[in-house]
Parts: sequence; C-alpha cells; structure tokens
Amino acid sequence: MPSTTLLVVSALTALIGIGIYLPIQRTATLLEGPAVVENFGMERCQRVSGPAFCDDVRIQRNLNLGFLACDPSLPYRNYATSFFDETKITEDGALWVYDLSKPGSPAEKLAIKGFQGPFHPSGVAIAPTSEDGTPARIVILVVNHIQQEVPRVEVLYYYPARKSLVYKKTILSEHFFAANKITASTSEMVHQNDDTPSFFVANDHGYNITDWKREYEERFNLPAASLVYYNARADKAQEVGWRLQMPAGLASVHEADSVWIAQAKGGTLDLYNAHLLSEEHQRQKVLSADTKEPIVITWPGMMNEEILHTRLVNVGIDYEPEPKTLVSVSHPKWNDYIQVAKEKAQDHSAEPSKKAGLVVSIGRLYPVRVGETRPKPQKDVVFDPNEMPRRYKYKLFMEPLISHDGSDFGSPSAIAVSGDRVLVSSHYEQGFLDCSIA
Repeated sequence: MPSTTLLVVSALTALIGIGIYLPIQRTATLLEGPAVVENFGMERCQRVSGPAFCDDVRIQRNLNLGFLACDPSLPYRNYATSFFDETKITEDGALWVYDLSKPGSPAEKLAIKGFQGPFHPSGVAIAPTSEDGTPARIVILVVNHIQQEVPRVEVLYYYPARKSLVYKKTILSEHFFAANKITASTSEMVHQNDDTPSFFVANDHGYNITDWKREYEERFNLPAASLVYYNARADKAQEVGWRLQMPAGLASVHEADSVWIAQAKGGTLDLYNAHLLSEEHQRQKVLSADTKEPIVITWPGMMNEEILHTRLVNVGIDYEPEPKTLVSVSHPKWNDYIQVAKEKAQDHSAEPSKKAGLVVSIGRLYPVRVGETRPKPQKDVVFDPNEMPRRYKYKLFMEPLISHDGSDFGSPSAIAVSGDRVLVSSHYEQGFLDCSIA
C-alpha cells in the first residue's frame, strides 16, 4: 500500500499539472478561434485610401482629425509576433492625417520638420487639450523603433493652421525595452516648458527580442509583459504594471492615471485605476526637469478594477470620456494572422495563403443578477436601481458590431473612436476603415 507521503506528493503533482495545463490550453483555444468567422456589419464601413502597414490610429476630437502611424518596413519588424528581419528595413515610416469631416477623402502623409534619424512608428498618442475649438498646437507622442536599439518616444508638434508636423524632442528609457502602444495621461503632471504630458507605454513582451527568454515567453504565451508610466515633470519612467499577457492596446479614461488595456493573448479588456497604496514607495522627491525645482511626484499604484472577457484576441482599444464609449478591435483567429505575418516577413508584396479577419465591438451596459459568479446579460430586465435588497445591477459587456473573415479587409492593428464613428487600421491592408457605430 502506498505511503501517505507518496499519495500526498502524487496529488500535489497532479494539481500542479492541471494548474499548468489549463491556462495553456485555454490560451491555445483562444488563439485558434472559431471554425468559421461570421460576416456582418461591414456595410457600416468604407475603405479609405492612402497609407499601408499601419500599427496605430488615434483621433484628435477637437479637430476631428485622425492620425495614423504607418511604416512600409513593418512586415520586417513585427516584433509583437516575433517575426522580424532588420536587414530588410530600408524605408522610413510616417504619420498620416485624415479629416473625418470629409468622409472617404484620402489621408495625407506628413513630413516631420527638424527630425534626423530613422523613423519606424508604432504606437501614437495625442496629448489632452483644454482648449475649446481649434487648438493652435497639439502634442503627439510616437513610439519609434530603431534597429538594434531600445525603442524611444518622439515628441512632435502638429500645427493645424498650416498642417505642419515639427520635431520637438526624444524621450529615452531602459524601461521601454519592448514598447509598443502608448497613451497620454490625463494627470496634471505636464512638462511646464514644452507641454509634454505624462504617459503610459505597454511593453508587449517581458523580454527584449535579443533575450533568449523571449523564445519561451512566446512559445508558452507567458504573462510576462508590463505597463510603464513616464512622469513628464520628473523625466523618469518606471514599470507600474506586471504579468500582462501581450498588451496590444491602451486607452486613457477620465480618471487621472487610469487606463484600459487590451490583453491580446489574455482575451480580456482590463481597466486599471491608479491608487495611492504606499506613500513610502510611491511618493518621490525629485528635481523637476522643467523648472529645476524640487517637487514631489507620485508613481501610480495600478489596480485592476474591471475585467471584460471577450474570447477574442484584442489588439486595439479606445475610450471617449464624454459619452463613455468603449470600443475594441480584435482578431477572431490569431493563428491565421500569425501565418499572414510570417509570409509577409518573407515577401511583403506577396498574397498570403490565409486571411486574418476582424471583429469590432462596443461596450454596452446590461442588467445582471447580483451575486452571480459568471453573470449573463439580462437584456429584457427592467429594475429600480434604488431597490433594496438589490437583485440586479448594471455590468459592461462588449457587443460585436462588425465581424469579417478578412476576405475584403483584415489584419487589424488598432481602433479610434469619435462620436458615432471609428477608424480601424491594419498591419497588412492598403488603406484603413472609416465605420459608423450609430
């Protein structure tokens, strides 16, 4: 008869094995996706000509202008998929601007005045502005990938009156080792001299492409990525979020230093809010980079406040505070996209053997039963929010508006919302989508 110790060890081994197997199997199922991708809602969209190989899109809502970060070398540096061949990178990328007040009009390519050096844009962010009407100048942040170097953030000025883009400065940090997407913070920590806002950057992997541990992170889909916060007045960056599973999209919310994160390989959209958890560890006295005077800064203590399970590989997210509109764009079959990326890395002009579809979703509030572990939306329920004891409450769900198998447009990379319209960029399509979500 086996000893008690042997039985206990066997039971623990089995539990550990199950604990390791289930997350791996769950992620594998997520990346494989459904057998068939539904087609609906594409009549809401029109394809806009202009750029190709775009990694991000953002909308400046005062101006009603969309900005896209695009790069013809992107197929050879798709670091998020770990497919890259830097020896083939020969062309620089650019920012493009699209006027939403003229639907369907071609996007225009912007030259950067005063900028020297390679420009391979990834994430793009627009600084918040308190100006009403047309701002005289807006600040744009761009993650720039330089071959064999740590990514950096370029600070640019856009002058609407003369449609001019001007280089201001470069921000460097060792914490940007796998920087991908970026979003400007709504906090008051803004550089006093040049209006650079504080911002968040997502490292889509926990290890740089040159680190041997990157292979294991990719193979087993490990949650090793991180969230970085840059304080503009201190000119310092620090990691403030960990154990993320390939964050591929960021969007600031109305609360200062709070952010939505699209976790691609986690299949979730996560809301992280900043809290002061420890003055000893979060408060820091520094010499300001702008006024050169001593100031006290607070590093945000990020806590996960809400998790939306989408069962999709979410690669883009955006949030408009005024109507509280949350939108996302996702891959229904990630493995098909991986095949497209692999073939495009060999020859970016070749027609891939697979098509990578897309799903555009919008957040909706529906009643759910209080106390349910996995609540389901009760769309037909009408209840009094003030009733006691409470039987129902409202919960946010992501509801697909557009789904497409990729035969006409696919390989989505990001999404931006303004009012009842969204722009959807693509890594491998010519042009982008302008869609109605009304």
